[in-house]
Amino acid sequence: MGRYHVQFKCHHCGHCCTDVICLPTPWDVLRIAMGTGENPYTFLEFLSSEEITGVEKSDPTWLEVNGERYMMAVQRDETVGCFFLDKQTEFCSIYEQRPLLCRLYPFKLHETRNAEFDSFSLHTDVGCPRNQDGIHETKPLYELYLQDKMHQDDYAALVQAFNKDKNMTRNPDDFLQLFIEIVDADQI
Repeated sequence: MGRYHVQFKCHHCGHCCTDVICLPTPWDVLRIAMGTGENPYTFLEFLSSEEITGVEKSDPTWLEVNGERYMMAVQRDETVGCFFLDKQTEFCSIYEQRPLLCRLYPFKLHETRNAEFDSFSLHTDVGCPRNQDGIHETKPLYELYLQDKMHQDDYAALVQAFNKDKNMTRNPDDFLQLFIEIVDADQI
């Protein structure tokens, strides 16, 4: 484990872009939409609890719609991968706008019993080969982690507000209306 650095170098195996489901925060969605001009209704999907594993049932970002639970995710194709994976280059087409989750992958934060920063390591339960022939400083990772934690708290508050509305005619896409305003170019 590394308090100041973690040994890792990405060798672009593609695991994170093809095998991992990306769960962006609303802030990530806005950053992607503003940076790319892409409509969030085009690049997002809402996965049911049967379609996604590894997310605790107690996670505060589960959307509740008509007795079902959903999680907001970047669309991905089972064979090709992430919506933003460039099919020609096999690199991320929104690298500068990519979600914080993508920026932190495959690193894992460790905290003390007092919930203070202790160190980072590489996740052991992921398909990334975790190549250790490079060095990543932990300070920028920790700053990303703090930013993500703040966004996760805001995300949970939005989900809580959404889940209070028990309207039986809504669907998971309606969640986007809490933080996105689509402007029709013809109306400008």
